[in-house]
Amino acid sequence: MKSQIDWKWSEDTLKSIISDIVVRKKEYENETDSEFDEGVIAGYEFVLDSIKNELEVRGYDFDEWISDED
Repeated sequence: MKSQIDWKWSEDTLKSIISDIVVRKKEYENETDSEFDEGVIAGYEFVLDSIKNELEVRGYDFDEWISDED
């Protein structure tokens, strides 16, 4: 699928998306004041764990991969 703004998909794109999910999860953790918020945090954790597992079964060390600047 082609981007409507001619944006190229890359490994950096995936890292950026995952980093945004991590940031939003941390924001929710700081704002937690209901069971709903706790459920949202659990959802973020599930998504991040799923992504981590998918990358690791493909031979990537998730923590090393996400922090790699190159």
